[in-house]
Amino acid sequence: MASHDLKLNMKRYTSLSKMIAGKCLIIVFLLCFSLAYSACANDDKGMRVLFLGNSVFYFQGGLYQSFEGFFHEDGIACEAVSQREAPVNNHGITFLNYGRIPNSLLEVAADPKIHEMIRSGKYDYVILEARREGHLLPPWVPRPPDSTYEAGASIPYHENLKALQSMYQSIRSSGAKMVLYMHPGSQHLSEWKNAMSLLYLKMYQDLCADLDPADIHKLMLVPASLLWLDAVNKYGVADWYADHIHGKAMARYASACMLYTWITGNNPKENPFRQLPRNWREDATTPAELLAEEDAIWIKERVWLYYQIYRGDF
Repeated sequence: MASHDLKLNMKRYTSLSKMIAGKCLIIVFLLCFSLAYSACANDDKGMRVLFLGNSVFYFQGGLYQSFEGFFHEDGIACEAVSQREAPVNNHGITFLNYGRIPNSLLEVAADPKIHEMIRSGKYDYVILEARREGHLLPPWVPRPPDSTYEAGASIPYHENLKALQSMYQSIRSSGAKMVLYMHPGSQHLSEWKNAMSLLYLKMYQDLCADLDPADIHKLMLVPASLLWLDAVNKYGVADWYADHIHGKAMARYASACMLYTWITGNNPKENPFRQLPRNWREDATTPAELLAEEDAIWIKERVWLYYQIYRGDF
């Protein structure tokens, strides 16, 4: 009798075990399916990139249209977001209506609204420019006599670096990566360009020095100023600059190409995109002007050269 009861209990135990195992498999399957669906849903939303800058990113048609265009040509969903006010016709670009950001890193880092904008936006990348040249250079460097351009008063290096570190912490804690954009600056300050590029490089290196090696890939420096120097040597100031500080459509296309390359790591020479950004006042249905193929090739070759030097591996 005891033996019969034992066998009966064993059968019940086996049946119960199979039932529990089956339910566990179903739960695991549903969990995996849910995670996979969630990942796909997130992918469908695409990449979100916040541009923290004033007219250097915004002027006339900005660089956002070309920036998104490079990604879309690669089949990558990408949304460029600006903190500026929306223009009359934004060609599908997202504007947050924050307005201008301050002209020094210290003021940017001291604004809690900017930190909240970063933390709440679910961005993949935040592109930050280090603002006016005069705020970064030592006080004994002569300021331009031309009063139409205010270069800014000198701010000690360690204060600029501390402000940049504060911005990086907010960007990193939000889950995004920081892109430090080397502002090309004014055409009237050509004698400052190489010194400024070294200053940006020093800030980048000092930021990296405090990071865990595993986190260095979350911070990148885009040397747009060096690309613009090469372009001015090739095309001349009149064909590259629209005024004393802003670039023409080709210059903005070049910066967009550089940012696309740094973020993706893709060779821009393999991307056929050549559309120049349209002015904000142009109708969104107006076909964009195409950059001449030889000019697009030259820009993409220079961009890829700088990428290989800064982030690539020979």
